[in-house]
Amino acid sequence: MADKENKADTPAKYLSKEEREKRYEELRNRLSQSRIYVKPPAGVACRWVRREDSNDISYHEWMGFVIAKDDPEVPKDKRRFQTAIPIRSDGTYIIGDVILMECSEDDYKFFIDERLKAANATPQAAKEGFRQNAEQREVPTFERNKSGAVIRS
Repeated sequence: MADKENKADTPAKYLSKEEREKRYEELRNRLSQSRIYVKPPAGVACRWVRREDSNDISYHEWMGFVIAKDDPEVPKDKRRFQTAIPIRSDGTYIIGDVILMECSEDDYKFFIDERLKAANATPQAAKEGFRQNAEQREVPTFERNKSGAVIRS
């Protein structure tokens, strides 16, 4: 019979009711986590990038990303990246057709913020352009709020 220290390594039928409930909770937590979830170290942003797509790789390199590497000799819980993906012998993380890349979190946030500003500015610029064009042609315009009331004419 298994001793108490090895009890958790034995099949579930040998676990006590409390141990089994604890084990099942751990398994439920694993099931709820995405297979590609990565917890990077502080100050680092990660992305899974298509490794066979040279345009995607070069775009991410242009943004400052490099291929994320860890030391495969270091125990899993001490590595820089906490992930369900096993580390390869060269220190990279690959699943299917994607590879893990990393960059400074500050740089990544800058790119995201700039993209959001540009995306949010486009509809406003179109609205202003339409309004100016209508004014030049002396066509009346109006704007409604979310409830439908006219707020600007």
